[in-house]
Amino acid sequence: MGGMKGGLLRSAAARCAMGAARAFALALAAMLTLGEGVGRAAPGTPPPDFSDPLPAPITAETAPRSLAAQRGMIRVPAGVYPIGRDDGPAVEAPRHELALEAFFIDRTEVTNAAFAEYLNALGLTMVADFGPGALRARHARGAALALLREEAPGPAVYPIIALDDAEARIIGRGGRLEAAPGYEVHPVAETTWAGARAYCRWRGARLPTEAEWEAAARGPEGRLYPWGAAAPDQTRAFVSRRTAETAPVGERPAGASPFGALDMAGSMAEWTASLKRPYPYDAGDGREAPDAPGERVSRGGDYRFDVEPETLTATHRDGFSNAPERGHRHIGFRCAANAE
Repeated sequence: MGGMKGGLLRSAAARCAMGAARAFALALAAMLTLGEGVGRAAPGTPPPDFSDPLPAPITAETAPRSLAAQRGMIRVPAGVYPIGRDDGPAVEAPRHELALEAFFIDRTEVTNAAFAEYLNALGLTMVADFGPGALRARHARGAALALLREEAPGPAVYPIIALDDAEARIIGRGGRLEAAPGYEVHPVAETTWAGARAYCRWRGARLPTEAEWEAAARGPEGRLYPWGAAAPDQTRAFVSRRTAETAPVGERPAGASPFGALDMAGSMAEWTASLKRPYPYDAGDGREAPDAPGERVSRGGDYRFDVEPETLTATHRDGFSNAPERGHRHIGFRCAANAE
């Protein structure tokens, strides 16, 4: 009798376990059907090239904002520039001087409308409209699901941009991607590092190295802030301290760098090409390897987290949460290019 009872209990337990497993399987299947995330690229994932699908060429008809940004880049002359400082955080030391070739850099950060031009150039298949941060499997087909979602079923995903994140401001409408109304000239958020690099390459540009970014922000005289020594205020640097509360680019001319670049403090932190390595800066030590895994440096403070005077300096290089394989609410970018 005891053995029979034990067998019945074991059978019941087995049925419960099977039922739980079946319930889990059904829940997982439902989650996959809805396109909810179960896979993320792990830290240390090598950055993808994003050359497939190959984007359509940039033209005045299809990408007027991106073309205008490319043509409006600012020239930073060749010279010797101070990098780092000795009177700040240890990560910014030592102060050293670096000879740089002339280069161009964007006047402002890349906007939502400009980045949407690149996404449309990829020819992605969008089958239903969606709002900010609301992209799911039912809205797109094929490559779009891998390139535009951070949270996705199956193998780990390293996207171009996370349009399934609540802070993204690019939406789907009529089979195309566009900036959410009112956010056309706000800086794009939620791009991964490799996604930012891919946009710049499409434009005929590249991401700036960390040293180039700092030189463009500080000038040869080595300013503490892009505009000089005065403490930050809302006429020079935009900070809101509130998630997704960004501002149009280029609206604070008082915050201009020595060469006329805007929003290099506050607004978005900005991806650079460089791996996070100690100073002194050495371009030959592997930190500029384009396909190496590892955390990339973001610069410039931001509107949400690095909002204090000490993190809005032009030397600040220890940004909040900047894993390259993820999109971030507080990180955008601007492009650079070699000067001929």
